[in-house]
Amino acid sequence: MITSGSGSELDRVVIVDGYVDEPTNLGVPPYISPYPRYIAGAIWTKSSRTEVIYQTIDNIRKHADPQELWSTADLILLIAGMIVPGKYLGGTPISVKEAKRFFSDVRLNDIPKLLVGPWARFGCGLEGGRLALSSDVLTPPFDYIATGDPEIVLARIMDEPGDLSSIDFSSSRESLVEVEEYAKRGAGVISQHPGYSSGHMICEIETYRGCPRYITGGCSFCTEPLYGEPKQRRVSDVAKEIGALYEQGVRAFRIGNQADLFTYGSKEIGEEEFPTPDADTIEELFSKVRRIAPELQVLHIDNVNPGTIARHPDESREVAKSIIKHHTAGDVAALGVESVDPEVIRRNNLKADEEQVIEVIRLLNEVGGHRSEWGLPHLLPGINLLYGLPGESKKTLEYNYAFLERLVKENLIVRRINIRQVIGFSGTIVGDKKSSRVKRHDFFRHKNQVREAIDVVMIKKVAPSGTVIRSVFMEQKEGNNYLLRPLGTYPLLCFMHSGPDPGTLVDVFIVDHGPRSLTVLPYPLKVSEVSLAQWKSLPGIGSKRAARIRTEKSLEGLSHLESVIETNIPPWLTRALQFE
Repeated sequence: MITSGSGSELDRVVIVDGYVDEPTNLGVPPYISPYPRYIAGAIWTKSSRTEVIYQTIDNIRKHADPQELWSTADLILLIAGMIVPGKYLGGTPISVKEAKRFFSDVRLNDIPKLLVGPWARFGCGLEGGRLALSSDVLTPPFDYIATGDPEIVLARIMDEPGDLSSIDFSSSRESLVEVEEYAKRGAGVISQHPGYSSGHMICEIETYRGCPRYITGGCSFCTEPLYGEPKQRRVSDVAKEIGALYEQGVRAFRIGNQADLFTYGSKEIGEEEFPTPDADTIEELFSKVRRIAPELQVLHIDNVNPGTIARHPDESREVAKSIIKHHTAGDVAALGVESVDPEVIRRNNLKADEEQVIEVIRLLNEVGGHRSEWGLPHLLPGINLLYGLPGESKKTLEYNYAFLERLVKENLIVRRINIRQVIGFSGTIVGDKKSSRVKRHDFFRHKNQVREAIDVVMIKKVAPSGTVIRSVFMEQKEGNNYLLRPLGTYPLLCFMHSGPDPGTLVDVFIVDHGPRSLTVLPYPLKVSEVSLAQWKSLPGIGSKRAARIRTEKSLEGLSHLESVIETNIPPWLTRALQFE
């Protein structure tokens, strides 16, 4: 029998965030998921005096001896779970090997250790193209696996902290009303997030859990239908949580923690596979968020079901208009297309066929494609393509590529194209049945073809040269070069050559394009501060002209600059230049 260290009350709880990436929830920095916030809120609701120590796995990797602090705790939790494979710049999710190594220290032997989150509920996803491992691979070092909802399990533990063997670790929410107090009280834990002091943090916000398509089983690979009938939060409760986070200093939010934002508030959820959207509810939510967080800097969305828009275009149009009325520009409606191969669609109960997806992209381009002068488009579709599904063949690659070529020919714009390999989880069709798969080398050839021939075209349409991106943050410094991103949903990756240190935040403008990234310079561009490498990065300048510019003691104006380089400066660059 394992008991808590205090015997009667938990004085100190350590929450380790190993990061999550689920179909409806992202918690890799700069994102912070609801998991640590709800868990901390459950603890503080039950015992305001309990100390909660929150650490991310990246911080732990830098710590010489994290176990020294953990050894003083009464309970240790690990939040972990990659359901959707991805590549990350802001952080690296914990691996199974790391989880075993970090939590197997002998100093922790007498402290209850609890695994929570997607790894506990669904199994340990490792990478695309592989089946998930059973969570049993982590017992030991973990004493308990919480297959239920972590915040509910923690509330039970706080009620009976003496003997954890009596706790039902499969305890789950009966309704979302249960979590509302936890969501508000847990807002304070974000002050321990590494991005808090710099303001480089975006909170993922839940509106409902589960998938309306659970009625028919949902997509073959997805874990969301396993939650059963979706449970929705009240608009007022979502707004109160955002208000609590706003009071803590958070200025960036993503309404992303649901299978399909366009169906939030629909009275048909639980009755129809593709519920009719309710634009009034979306309007109420976003207007309340704006009132309660008037100086927010980012308000974005995530998941949207293309099948919903295809079947309810008029109602979906009104929903999109309401979002655009209140959000911040540069937003993305992520569409789970997965495949346009008819056989893959049929075998995997996917959401929409090719013609329907095309109509959805047209609608979102029409409603959300406008932009302020030199700014990003308001709301564009993003596309998720998934490989490794039953019914897949080499023809699948041809279908999908022809579909993307069609978008280019029709001058339709998508903000980004995610190409992933499925992870098989027990309980889903993909996890339980062997499926046909595209050969690995064919998959990577296809992916590279999309990156080289489609992505560059799209990113030039999304963000033409001269487009200004506000408040980008330096994620990494590589030598004298910087990798920067703004906060937001699927933020554009910006590369900037050496120059003055960009500091915490800087505005930039686009000077060149790669398949998945942009070359940028500070906006406005102070001519007297431009480095040689930065001059070279400007199209049409090159090494010789850059050297000529640098030999000038000062540049008195545009005509002087053009005389030095013996060519005209394009209008998009002219407006960015600042002469002293």
